[in-house]
Amino acid sequence: MLWNDGPPHSTTAPPVRPHRTAPGDFAAAVLALATRYTGRAPAELLTRAGGAGEWTAVAVQDPGPAATLGTRRDALSVPLSGTPVEVALGSLTFRFEPMHDGGWATTVSAGSTAGDDAALGRIAAHVNAFLAAPDELSVGAVDHRTEAERTLFAEVNRTAVALPEPGCLHRQVERVVDAAPERIAVVQGEVRLSYGRLDAVANALAERLGAHGVGPGGRVGVVAARSVDMVVAAYAALKAGASYVPLDPMLPPARQAALHRIGQVDVIVTESGHRLPAAQEGTPVIALDPVTELPATPRRPEVPVRGDDLAYTIFTSGSSGEPKGVLLDHVGRTSMILDLAARIGLTPDDRILAVSSPSFDMTVLDMFAALMTGAAVVMPERGRENDIDHWVDLVAHNDITVWHSVPSTLELFLNAWGDRTGSLRAFLLGGDWIPLGQPQAVWKAFPGAHFVSLGGASEVSVDSTYYTVASVDPSWRSIPYGRPMTNQNAYVLDAFGRPAAVDQVGELYLGGAGVGWGYQSRAATTAEKFQPDPFRGVPGARMYRTGDLARLRRDGELELLGRVDQQVKVGGVRIEVGEIEACLREHTGVGEAVVVAARDAQGRPRSLTAYVVPASPAPDTVDAVARSIREHLAARLPAAMVPARIEVLDALPVNSNGKIARRELEQRAAAVSVPAGTPDDELLTSVGQIWREVLGLDAVPAADESFAGLGGGSLAAIQVSSRLNRRFATDIKVADLLGADTVALVAQVVTARRGERKRPALVRRR
Repeated sequence: MLWNDGPPHSTTAPPVRPHRTAPGDFAAAVLALATRYTGRAPAELLTRAGGAGEWTAVAVQDPGPAATLGTRRDALSVPLSGTPVEVALGSLTFRFEPMHDGGWATTVSAGSTAGDDAALGRIAAHVNAFLAAPDELSVGAVDHRTEAERTLFAEVNRTAVALPEPGCLHRQVERVVDAAPERIAVVQGEVRLSYGRLDAVANALAERLGAHGVGPGGRVGVVAARSVDMVVAAYAALKAGASYVPLDPMLPPARQAALHRIGQVDVIVTESGHRLPAAQEGTPVIALDPVTELPATPRRPEVPVRGDDLAYTIFTSGSSGEPKGVLLDHVGRTSMILDLAARIGLTPDDRILAVSSPSFDMTVLDMFAALMTGAAVVMPERGRENDIDHWVDLVAHNDITVWHSVPSTLELFLNAWGDRTGSLRAFLLGGDWIPLGQPQAVWKAFPGAHFVSLGGASEVSVDSTYYTVASVDPSWRSIPYGRPMTNQNAYVLDAFGRPAAVDQVGELYLGGAGVGWGYQSRAATTAEKFQPDPFRGVPGARMYRTGDLARLRRDGELELLGRVDQQVKVGGVRIEVGEIEACLREHTGVGEAVVVAARDAQGRPRSLTAYVVPASPAPDTVDAVARSIREHLAARLPAAMVPARIEVLDALPVNSNGKIARRELEQRAAAVSVPAGTPDDELLTSVGQIWREVLGLDAVPAADESFAGLGGGSLAAIQVSSRLNRRFATDIKVADLLGADTVALVAQVVTARRGERKRPALVRRR
């Protein structure tokens, strides 16, 4: 509820005829409303009668969510007589006054910062709904919303249109191939793959997959970096009637093996040169030759594929210690991509730069949004996937028109872009909080660009909500999440599973055609998160419980407010800290472990910190213990899930209930101070200064200071490599820094690479 201090103002709702009119009945209605808003009853409230005198505190015993309104009314004893009856809760005051016709007028007063008259009018109408409700209903059974709120909920979710035909991703691409086979589909370095050639080599690869027994229901593991090969392999898997499972070759072998096992991969398609983990041995492997040498055939596989067949498996973090494989069909993705393409006006003249990991579902959109509209997807050159300077060159010289990434990645690009000019016309941002200043930064660099806020979950569609940012309202707390896209739904539900009122905080559920099948081999988790959808009006419809806190604004736009659980997003990557904690506890030297997110001044997660208690008194130094733990995590988890800081404690703090005091650890992580050091020479000073700028340190770090220990993560490493290359004329890649965790070691890399840097030859589209 919107309860804050400030100069009072009030609003009176239309008269209501209460079911019962004792003072306790009015107090019970206020309690019911508070319970509905927050999910629990307050411990006490204040009442008085007669319009003056002292307030009386009334203790509240919550009878539980299943209790009827009659039970609640009978249980609340308010020793008052006379009218009007007043009830105070927080800074809201409810005044109930009888009228001559037998009705009662409800007036709500509040501080000016608690909302305007319209908001108070809605609150008054909401409490009236509980006054008029019969005794046999429970709090959760009362639809307390106004008619206008019910209409808005229905209007926001009136998104259904005919599902696309054909409903399969690859069939949509084949339509483009047939219309314009000569157009360029994929660009990577010197390679410019036409739609006709892409289709022909994918046909041939699909035949090879079929020879290995892959067909409808099969699953093809694609072990490839962002590349032409990745596009060919995914397209071919779909043509064969199978689904594809992206397996990023940069992942640690143990992680890659786990994804292979969970994804139930039948055949692996990989770029030549990638070494597969031992756990994948025994699975048939097709190693691709350079795309210019791949066999090709115009004959498409005659395999029946339906829109509701499985298209791909994407992995998200799992609290049990293992990643969760999300199963997604064709038609939900096809509908979303065509809708998004229409909204931003994608045409064959557009080019999308793929900057996300192949295991991130943003890459699905990058690939198929281009291929389904006749546009081109541009891949960074091999070995330079995370080179920001390379991205800048690609945008500057390859007519890139569409940018799609998490906000933190865009920030890196904008910092490196400077005052250049380019052809980017649309920026699609999702996966994390968008800084309020980011749209203006984009418009400064690319005047007139289309800035879009996208929201969603991997379990539903890459994106489910859409909002065009035309300007940034100074009153905003965050960039709006938008409204549901075509054939998708978004519901803010309260603790009772009913639609929340306007501006009421609840949990966001996503529904519609985009909802996935569920999690691979996790029936219980699937049942918990993928629930029956009672609002869509389609038999068997389901909705996904996101765990996001949100509210529906009065203009029909959604606003995201945080998380219900302990899942966090760092650098756009959704992470279950429980999965990291489970991995920590597998280390023989770890007794207890907690992972928290260190947050910035705006409360957004900026990095992960792990706090560990040794299983027994450690014979090694604290630094050696932390180093051993870091190596253990790095061998099993993606880089984004390895905490930037590992701190060894004698014991974890606990609260009065004996539970781990996570809030205390979060505050400790946010307030950690960085020790200053004195570098040894000019090179060390220069490298240390770059670290200081990138990591926001108070002082230049010492030569033996750990990058990860100072809070450095993968995105920070990208910035460091870019600045090193500009400062020292080197060609240092992020991979070169993986084993160089101190200022001194990075200085050695710079010394070895100084002067080696060469600018790549870029192909400009004609």
